[in-house]
Amino acid sequence: MGLMVKNIVDIYESSTSPDNTPENADFSLPVYTILGLSAKYRGLLLSLDNELIYGHYGGTNAKKATFWFIRAGVEKKLNEMFVLRCGLTIPVMARTDTLGNIRNDLPWPKMGGAVGIGATFDRLTFDFSVYGDPAESYVDQEIRIKSVFSLTVNL
Repeated sequence: MGLMVKNIVDIYESSTSPDNTPENADFSLPVYTILGLSAKYRGLLLSLDNELIYGHYGGTNAKKATFWFIRAGVEKKLNEMFVLRCGLTIPVMARTDTLGNIRNDLPWPKMGGAVGIGATFDRLTFDFSVYGDPAESYVDQEIRIKSVFSLTVNL
């Protein structure tokens, strides 16, 4: 079980107003709160997390946003070298002061998924995944598929 909170303090900055408040900010960041659980079950690593993003964002006029995502994942270790992964991201809520309820604008199926593979060779770990990006889909209002590759070197 884990808990992560980013931007705990209401971070805002104003270069144009002596009244340095969220309402007059040129820059502000929302709070990110993530609570996650994972467990091993019948040879699988299962994970579930809940992310809430809320607070001021962007520039002036105290724009506020509230996003709530639920994510679930499964990892299967095939052998000592290879693992398979898959996951699902469900945007439960997506609302901003400027755009209103933007979850309604997401293309069907209104969620994102991911599949991936990992391989470990001695001190090198390779990870590759393909995923649907619900966050970018908010902006483009069509399904966006992306991929990511990472290499980790253990010294």
